[in-house]
Amino acid sequence: MELTTPEYLVAFVTVAAGATLQGSIGFGLALVAAPVLVMVDPALVPGPLLIVGLPFMLMLGWKERASVDYRSMPVPIIGQVVGMLVALVLLHFSDARSLSVIVALVVLLGAGLSVSGLRPPVNNRSFLLGGILAGFMGMTSSMPGPALALVYQHVSPARMRGTLAPFFIVASGVGLVGLVAVGQMDWQGALTGFSLVPATLLGFVISIWTAPRMKDSFTRPAVLIFAVSAACGLLYQSL
Repeated sequence: MELTTPEYLVAFVTVAAGATLQGSIGFGLALVAAPVLVMVDPALVPGPLLIVGLPFMLMLGWKERASVDYRSMPVPIIGQVVGMLVALVLLHFSDARSLSVIVALVVLLGAGLSVSGLRPPVNNRSFLLGGILAGFMGMTSSMPGPALALVYQHVSPARMRGTLAPFFIVASGVGLVGLVAVGQMDWQGALTGFSLVPATLLGFVISIWTAPRMKDSFTRPAVLIFAVSAACGLLYQSL
């Protein structure tokens, strides 16, 4: 994969905007970036996007480390690994067009979960099912957040941001190994992912200033509208 200068600039700005939103309101990186990156080049998702998000989630997890809910993490992490294995099998048999459709549908699912109003009971069954769905969504589009946000919606925003970070770190590590194993990730893709890491660092720095100033009541609907629009455009383009 070799991006032209205009393609790289589009990818850089999109990732920086998504990282700013993630650091400000708790979600947005993959929801915003995945459909746009697939339109730029299908090979950018999921592998390079996993690489792009890893340093950001490490910094966010460190920032919110005092709020991490470690006791509730083992069951959803087990579910996450199961969901990732299912997704890896699917990706192994998918071509670029099929991957575009999968990403579009997962983004639409993520947006739907974000506005669904569902309140699953706080128990191990919900944690396991949420982890499986998060693993599948994270592996196919680097977006485990919406499913995990449903599971952890009973906690404070700071605890949610801190607790979701380790899930993304697990998804990135296991996912990248799995993608290499099934032939969905190569050195060129890795280098492209690393080249976009500065965009997430820029977004993280900006989010330190924007987090206390953004109005969630306005930003959240705007992000969801953008993500749904981009996913519908990607779906139309693919079909």
